[in-house]
Amino acid sequence: MGELDVGRAMADLETLCEMGEKVSGGPVEIAAQEWVYERMKELPLDTVEIESFPTTSWTHCGDRITIVSAQESGNADSFDDEEVPCAISSFCFGVWGIWYGEQYSFGTEDDGLTLIAPVIDIGLGTVAELDEIGSLDGSIALVERDDSVTAWPNVVIEEVSRHGASAVVSYGYTSTMYGHTVHPDGIKQNVIGGPLPYFAISVSSATHIIELLQNGEVVLALEGEANTVDAAPYGSGESVNVIGYLEGTTHPDEYILFSSHMDTFWDGAWDTQSGVACVLEYARVFSEARETGMFVNERTIVFVSVGCEEAGGPADTWYNSLIGSYEFVRAHPEVMEGLVVALNLDGVSLKTDSGVYWVESTWEINDFLTEATYDLGELGQINIYNPVWSWTDAWSYGSVGGGSAAEIWWTDNMDVIYHTQLDNYDLADEEPVDLVLRLYTVMAARAANAIVLPLNLLPTLSWAEEFLRSEAAALPYMDDEFEAAQAALDSLESAVATANLRSIELEAAYASAEPEERTAIRAEADALNRALIDARRIVTSWTVGMGGKMASWDVFLRPDQHVNDLSCIDRAIQVLETGIGLQQALNSLASVYTMEWGHLFSPDTYAATMGWMINDEMYWGDDFDQQQCYVNVHWIYVGLKDGTLTKQQAMTALDEIRRGELIPWVEVDLLKLEWAWLEAAAIIDYVCS
Repeated sequence: MGELDVGRAMADLETLCEMGEKVSGGPVEIAAQEWVYERMKELPLDTVEIESFPTTSWTHCGDRITIVSAQESGNADSFDDEEVPCAISSFCFGVWGIWYGEQYSFGTEDDGLTLIAPVIDIGLGTVAELDEIGSLDGSIALVERDDSVTAWPNVVIEEVSRHGASAVVSYGYTSTMYGHTVHPDGIKQNVIGGPLPYFAISVSSATHIIELLQNGEVVLALEGEANTVDAAPYGSGESVNVIGYLEGTTHPDEYILFSSHMDTFWDGAWDTQSGVACVLEYARVFSEARETGMFVNERTIVFVSVGCEEAGGPADTWYNSLIGSYEFVRAHPEVMEGLVVALNLDGVSLKTDSGVYWVESTWEINDFLTEATYDLGELGQINIYNPVWSWTDAWSYGSVGGGSAAEIWWTDNMDVIYHTQLDNYDLADEEPVDLVLRLYTVMAARAANAIVLPLNLLPTLSWAEEFLRSEAAALPYMDDEFEAAQAALDSLESAVATANLRSIELEAAYASAEPEERTAIRAEADALNRALIDARRIVTSWTVGMGGKMASWDVFLRPDQHVNDLSCIDRAIQVLETGIGLQQALNSLASVYTMEWGHLFSPDTYAATMGWMINDEMYWGDDFDQQQCYVNVHWIYVGLKDGTLTKQQAMTALDEIRRGELIPWVEVDLLKLEWAWLEAAAIIDYVCS
């Protein structure tokens, strides 16, 4: 650790920030990746590779909003093209451009290059608010973005387009995050898709426009070009990953992985040029330490800068993120098959307000993380939470790749600058960079040479058991199926407990053994390590499910979404049968996944959004059938609410959904869990017998 150079990492961070915004698959991202490639080539690494993969790239330019006219203090037209800071948000239409080879224009003036229209404040953009306003008749919709209420903004864009809007101007992100409100000057840029031009502005700018609207009409002019583009020089629609290898001496087929992503919104100092800078510093320190004889790595250490984390998925797929890491997982099954731990970095340089930094991890390395933070004297400053969620590259290495993964570094104040122009080098701080450099260095050095791998599956199984018991209580008529799954889980817990005890015995035996005895002990440890890796790949990949509010926002035990929806429908049927009250039935249906946001929008908007969420090109969502299926109760909800469905018709329809879809889905989920847990238990039992 004495060889770590925080100043060098900060200098690399500054250089990367100076390159500017790195749109996924765009020329700046690729140029920056080539810079990383050349930096790695200068180091005493064994191999450095640059690998291309298909992606969808996008560019925007000329983003501009001006207040053409307004009324202030009773005086009309008192504004002379006052400019409003803005950005065309990611992978959304501008006023004009080329989209997948087709030219488009929403402009009303300047041969279609400028859109001029009055602006209307439509609140959150729900169907109730829009129905009250009536037709927007070509107006620009000013929308408060609150993902915690209305979910991903493409739903709102769909709704306002059906009410006649010509464009959307949005502000905000969520009402609060970790107790912080959105920064008043932050312009959030991370929306995917929608049928209209979508511009983001700050809360301050929106407040100004809303104040002007109190006096009468406000007219805006929108300008800006947005295109899908080919990403030269690697051909049509490609990005790249950069990979450096430090080969292991005795276990070259087992891997420790450092990773971060290159693409950014705006300069992206925190998210995550700081992560790439740290990966370069790890590569330098470990390779130079090996070259000088200071360090030997028995296992292979891999250093990766991936592209296209923020966006860049194929057209027409809902999963438009984590592209580079997913392509790495697909291209390198040998790394995933021998992965010890992936140490991912997604946001490093922001100093926390609370004094606490958060590491997100898969459960089986919690003890490993805790030991490292304790030995560094940072136990109170670094907290751990589980699981790894599906919004960073750690998901690719963990749940999709089946490995162990840690994700650094969430802070209580990060959402204030997250994906805004405020995320620049001026906010970069050496303290968190130094802390993560030290933490991951300790973890990698220990993992590279551990006799027995630091993997304890019991916390994973405890998490699963908590879910399983809750789900079983919600569906008492499926006791037999849940009991079979629980029995399999009990078998796996017993096997893991035996493996943990064997790990302790082997480490103690190795420490006290004579040199001639250690070869045999190592052979036993190697066999146990292989079993732990193989069992973990099954347990992680098949135990975890994802879905929830917007297809990949929640991570839970595999059956949980189906159990939630089934229990909600059970309650709705029960209420309708007893005649207690219609509202309770509607409330239950509104708790079905997709209905938390779905009940706020029209049937057409709901159907269009679900067409995006459920399709044949899920990309990384279906590798282990992790993406849970959805049921459509929206039409039943609307029918009950507007009286076009009787209670009996609604009950019949709901019963068909529960019997024809949800109950069979839960049964399949539980059978998969039972199989996976028994298979993993057999692997561990065999090597421990």
